Amino acid sequence: MRRLLVAPAAVLLVLVVAAVLARGDIPCEVLATQPACEVAMRPGPIEDTATLVEVVDAAGEAPTGQLLLTTVAVDDGLGPVEWLRARASAAVDVVAREQVFPPGLEPDEVAEQNAALMADSQLNATVAALAHLGVELTGEGARIAAVTADAVTDRLEVDDVLVGADGQPITDSAGAAAAVQDGQPGQTVAFELLRDGRLQHVEVELGESPDRPGQAYVGVLLVTELDVPVEVEIDAGRIGGPSAGLMFALTIVELLDEVDVTGGRVIAGTGTVDFDGQVGAVGGVRQKLVAATSRPASDPPVDVFLVPRDNLDQARRAPVEHEILVVPVDDLNAAVAALGTIARGGQPPDAFTLRAGGGVVDAAGGHAG
Repeated sequence: MRRLLVAPAAVLLVLVVAAVLARGDIPCEVLATQPACEVAMRPGPIEDTATLVEVVDAAGEAPTGQLLLTTVAVDDGLGPVEWLRARASAAVDVVAREQVFPPGLEPDEVAEQNAALMADSQLNATVAALAHLGVELTGEGARIAAVTADAVTDRLEVDDVLVGADGQPITDSAGAAAAVQDGQPGQTVAFELLRDGRLQHVEVELGESPDRPGQAYVGVLLVTELDVPVEVEIDAGRIGGPSAGLMFALTIVELLDEVDVTGGRVIAGTGTVDFDGQVGAVGGVRQKLVAATSRPASDPPVDVFLVPRDNLDQARRAPVEHEILVVPVDDLNAAVAALGTIARGGQPPDAFTLRAGGGVVDAAGGHAG
């Protein structure tokens, strides 16, 4: 009888402690592990990119299969019970709140930044897809997509296109960022910019980054301005951030080329993509794999998941709900080639099968834990 009473008492004690922590009376600097200081990263919705991406006058056809982007849902304002459940779940990561909502930024400001990153990823995906198909593009400047609340000047405005700094040309967002970061806080930079089609000269005194002491800072979000020969429209809705870049790029290739990228399969994935088609690491890979393998029974199951190579460790630990082939990729060309191999009945040499309940089967058929 005693043994039966101990477990409920222990649970009750944990709930009481969690409830006290949930009040937020203890500063995060003193105790970081508490509901008020953490958010839960859960598997989020997945979207068929064919419903989001449109290429006007596209020569290709809609995919015979599906290309799915995957997301992570952020659960903020955790109560004590939700916090304990999140920490106990293999499919949920509980992280410091400041990782998602940087100090000094309101949630709507974070959303604005994520929207700008999404816009940049869409442009990157378009350029990468065109480059894969042999179309070369050149940048025409860096357009200001947003001005942050802590910007050091009010002389730069949304939709200004930066084309020069201290007499040196700016052709893309990376060049504009370098022009700032190569300077020192307190230094003045003379920008050339296009505003409403008219060239203007604006001097800006650089501030100091709130996150990186000693690094020069302005406080604007930039995207590269390009003259793209095709009209690509992407409606991502409320999805923010840059991690859908790879799946957008594959969809644009599918719509512009006559090659069927999917081969009739359901392909999910994640990864940033830059102008050169390089695929970069993202957050929430475990949650995205769980989302991809937990679709409703009415939807066809996901066959393949594309993951940035730098995220392989996280992918191997994902508690998936059904067996799935995981394919690491370095760039867009490699992703298209890997899907072509799979469509022909083969398997990329570095792919592996992730099994429900844990465990990995490598490409040679061996078990890898």
